[in-house]
Amino acid sequence: MADTAAQIRSANDRTSTQPVRKSGWGYDFESRERFVNVLAKRATWRVRPYAPSDETEILALCTKIFGSTSTLKEWRWRHLENPVGEALVFVAEERDSGKLIGHAAAVPIDFKVGDFTRKGFFVVDSAVDQVYRGKGISAVLTVAISKESCKRDGGFGCGLPNEQAYFSTLKTGAIRLFTMSLFVRVLDWPGLLRARLRPAFLAKATGGLIRLFQRRKQPRSHPRFIIEEVGRFGSPADDLWQRSASRFPIAAIRTATTLNWRYFECPGSPYRAFSISTDGNWQGYIVIRRVQKWGLKLGTVVDLFVDPDCAQAGELLLYHADATFRADGVDAVWGLFSAPERYRKLLRDAGFFKIPKLKAVRPFHFVAEFVTVDHLRPDLAARDGALLRQEDQWFLSLGDTDLA
Repeated sequence: MADTAAQIRSANDRTSTQPVRKSGWGYDFESRERFVNVLAKRATWRVRPYAPSDETEILALCTKIFGSTSTLKEWRWRHLENPVGEALVFVAEERDSGKLIGHAAAVPIDFKVGDFTRKGFFVVDSAVDQVYRGKGISAVLTVAISKESCKRDGGFGCGLPNEQAYFSTLKTGAIRLFTMSLFVRVLDWPGLLRARLRPAFLAKATGGLIRLFQRRKQPRSHPRFIIEEVGRFGSPADDLWQRSASRFPIAAIRTATTLNWRYFECPGSPYRAFSISTDGNWQGYIVIRRVQKWGLKLGTVVDLFVDPDCAQAGELLLYHADATFRADGVDAVWGLFSAPERYRKLLRDAGFFKIPKLKAVRPFHFVAEFVTVDHLRPDLAARDGALLRQEDQWFLSLGDTDLA
């Protein structure tokens, strides 16, 4: 049985790395409620929950604003077929005409938080027609998701807002929990430089010189390790999670059912997965994909999960992914993680480097909003609140987000 008291004491004994901001209407539940109610009474629009067939107008709005190419099939897979539960979807419409002018959606994730399970709702879409911006629609949609999240087993909203949405997200009560680290490994320096550097002979010479200093030692293979491509996740993935979960204070729960939905059941799945095992037991797996962007072939480490007691498994999986990408002519590989030091060391040893803070590089701030759940469920706030705010307790990969 979970030792609830011990978890509360342990979490509260730590000093939070992300102090909770207390100023501003968005950070007080009652002030926020008054603000939203005043807006709702005066507005010529209203916010309501999703109704079947709304997705056609939602997709049209997203195409208009973002140039989205998502299909109805993809939308329904993401929002309606998630084994963890259906997404929270709200729309804003004109009161008189019923025209859809805004929309927000958040998909559920089951998080292991200490010894307990908490539902997070990851915001995947938030859009308001340009003509109607500045009227508070986005704020009301965000609060609607917050309140509905709390009704679902004391859930909370979270996400990775882009730079344009980041500060407005904070104004409605969210806090930054941590910034995910962007890791990059260049496989073809001459090719990468050719895309950016002219003339070609200079790119080739510079790339060759860099490559001399970037050589890394091949990891020692071991006959007891077997790497295989995975077409479906099954009981070995469940067993791996059960063995390893206790070593990750906070992480998205990785069951075979959820992994299959995320990686293999999405329409036109672009993912490949590889497992590594010894004596028939999985020691880890890696999920990768390839994309074409900026005139380059980019490899993506979407997910990497290994038994914390078997670092060599992670090393061999990364080396196998490296070889797979090279065979596909990939120029560079990237991944996004918030992970313990053992993971960061694995990536460094595999030749990845962490991108520093640069103006030209988007920061991947992970935010969460606890205003509603802390107010309505003080029992959960007392039990999990301090732990959830500990940056170094989280394990999150690109595959846990909507970016891959």
